[in-house]
Amino acid sequence: DTVNVHFRVVEGKAVKINKIHIVGNTKTKEKVIRRELKIRPGDTFSREALIRSQRDLFILNYFSDVRPDVQPINDELVDITIEVEEKSTDTANMSAGFSERDKLVGSIGLTMNNLFGNGQVLSFDWNFGRAFRSFQISFTEPWLFDTPTLIGVSLFDIKRDRRFIGYDQRSQGGSIRIGRRLKWPDNFFRIDWIYRIDRTNLSNFVDDIVRLNPNGIVSQKWPLVTSGITQIITRNSLDRPEFPTSGSKFTLTTELTGGPLGGNVKFHKHTIQNDWFAPLFLNFVLFNSVQAGYIEGFGNDKDNIPFLEFFFMGGEGLSRSIPLRGYDDPLSGRLTQEGGKVMFKYSTEVRFPISRNPTIFGLAFAEAGNTWKSLGSTDIFDLRRSVGVGIRLFMPMLGIIGFDYAYGFDNIDPITGEKFGQWKPHFVFGRSF
Repeated sequence: DTVNVHFRVVEGKAVKINKIHIVGNTKTKEKVIRRELKIRPGDTFSREALIRSQRDLFILNYFSDVRPDVQPINDELVDITIEVEEKSTDTANMSAGFSERDKLVGSIGLTMNNLFGNGQVLSFDWNFGRAFRSFQISFTEPWLFDTPTLIGVSLFDIKRDRRFIGYDQRSQGGSIRIGRRLKWPDNFFRIDWIYRIDRTNLSNFVDDIVRLNPNGIVSQKWPLVTSGITQIITRNSLDRPEFPTSGSKFTLTTELTGGPLGGNVKFHKHTIQNDWFAPLFLNFVLFNSVQAGYIEGFGNDKDNIPFLEFFFMGGEGLSRSIPLRGYDDPLSGRLTQEGGKVMFKYSTEVRFPISRNPTIFGLAFAEAGNTWKSLGSTDIFDLRRSVGVGIRLFMPMLGIIGFDYAYGFDNIDPITGEKFGQWKPHFVFGRSF
């Protein structure tokens, strides 16, 4: 009543790669494509390495399609053709208006994500008006000296008056970034270090802010000079940049300011975030995200943490606040709400594609999060919850445009302190949740 089964396996000859042909690239230089490949002429052919090369080219976000093709030459050699279909990678914005109060206002911005086909990134943004003026410029070289070493530099200058935010602000600074792709623990990892220095002065506070003095903003030792180093460890295995269907992205960020680095601000700040995607039925995709953070001062200036370094949560993420749909952005108006030293947030979404080119997808979501003044007061069961639906559209030259309609269960009446539910619309520009 038993039988023995024997499998006889006869291995075929391993074939080697003869030539790799790149076709379809009209803007992106061939070396930018070849440096992303995990295969080289003379290597033993590996289907796994070919699929990984296709994925890495997609993640550049320069191409709407990448099609590899293997052509056998004989029993020992194959040629590989990689055909790419390029898409618009640059984004731009321009607007202008006029009012009696603010006179001429507007903005001009341009981001070139594949500068001259070299894979470099150049970005500048200029906003102007009587009440608000800002300028930022940055440049990134992802492959310094033809090695997987990134270097970048950015400069900014911001000036705002009290008409909209309740105080006068002047901030100036810059940063230098150096990063490197890693081979360990696996080749999805990278590490980056950023040195930044900035000087911020807040003054001329309105009466409401003076009375409430959130996080001691009025009594801080202005101007504040922040000099610090940030380390970012990232593992990104997402299969696509705009509509991922599998993989994950893990980010661990640690920042240290003051001490031997100079300045009059001393704090350490830590954030961790993990996003992961998994296919469901049909073309539906499950997205989950969890993030947490902690900041604390140290030394003689431990209570002198810059106000905007605290954690804020609410809105659609157009300010420095962590997005939480169904709630107002605490940094969008006058700053009367205190920030937290601890934050936690969890999101889950079900996404479904509407169009592949251009990328359009719908989503239904549920999320919850909050901030707390200290570790001792942290309660991860005391979260502000919301549910809703939304849509995302990736437009050439404009980037991402989105709309969400969310119901926040735990809005708080500022007068009575009672919780109430409320629907809120959110418009998303330039980022995705």
